[in-house]
Amino acid sequence: MANKGTRLPSAIAEINTLNPSFLSMGSRLFDEFEPGQASLHGVQAPYEGWAEQMQSCAPSVAQTLLPYPQYCSNLQAVNEMAGNSTYHSLQLKLERRFSTGMFVLGSYTLSKLLTTSNHVHESDLGGTGGRFSPYERHRAKALSHDDVPQVLSVAFAYELPFGPNKRFRSSNNVVNKLTEGWAFSVIQRASSGLPTIITSGQCNVPGQLAAGCVPALKEGANPFLVAKDSYDPGDGKPLLNADAFEPLGVFENFGYTGAGPRVHNFRLFGYSNTNMSVYKNTQITEKVKFQLRFEFFNLWNQHIFTASGQFGDMAFSNDIASPDFGMWNGTVTNPRNIQIGARLEF
Repeated sequence: MANKGTRLPSAIAEINTLNPSFLSMGSRLFDEFEPGQASLHGVQAPYEGWAEQMQSCAPSVAQTLLPYPQYCSNLQAVNEMAGNSTYHSLQLKLERRFSTGMFVLGSYTLSKLLTTSNHVHESDLGGTGGRFSPYERHRAKALSHDDVPQVLSVAFAYELPFGPNKRFRSSNNVVNKLTEGWAFSVIQRASSGLPTIITSGQCNVPGQLAAGCVPALKEGANPFLVAKDSYDPGDGKPLLNADAFEPLGVFENFGYTGAGPRVHNFRLFGYSNTNMSVYKNTQITEKVKFQLRFEFFNLWNQHIFTASGQFGDMAFSNDIASPDFGMWNGTVTNPRNIQIGARLEF
């Protein structure tokens, strides 16, 4: 299966941003026009009275060089629709129904999703720390941050062979009412881990650039300090290795935003979950039926280091400028939940 998406919701094409070619001016971009000043560092004020007009942001040289210097916003459309994506997958399915009241369904997907923008909300990429200048939109193409290359799902349902018209039945009507209609189902899902977003809060660029710093992984470096299968959050040690990425000091250089991708291709923890339900249908009369249901979500009470369910924000600090980089932030998947319900149908 293949899919091509165009004109998708995005946050990559603001129209009022600084051209990276002006970064050659260095820190002079931060200098501010005085009221009535016509030029600064060879840059002309947009119009008379401009510096006095600027109240929401500073009348800096960088602001002057914007396409619309009278606006402090990057002027991003609500429905920008500048994103693109490509998706390829191999999908397998096995389904079998048995005459004994048993049903089995299994599916497996092997896929890859590339995109330039996952969602409208830039917070999905860690704010500006995970984005590139609109003048460098080609750099935005990367794995989707919700790309899951392998997914295996198995569903199993079985009606127990007790009661009337079943293999095991009793001549006692009370016994039949107690044993009939029992069934259970199990759904198991397992999938690969999500790719990782790494940012740097230390980023020496003007805000008008509308870009943040994205560290690259050093060639051949292992981004993990310890193997994921042996990671113990109780040790108080980080999972991610800060030394595996561009050194933090390079982001002190004015205008440097890093050589990393929007989303890295190394992955955090995979996902696994088992849900089970046990239920009993009792036919009270021809038109009245009673159902008793027991449901177990996350049956084995597995705790996986993701923020919420399978998808969500990272459960580890991903800002290499933070002293907590790579540390677990305390979030895991939801614990086991048991739900009991009853329903009368008539």
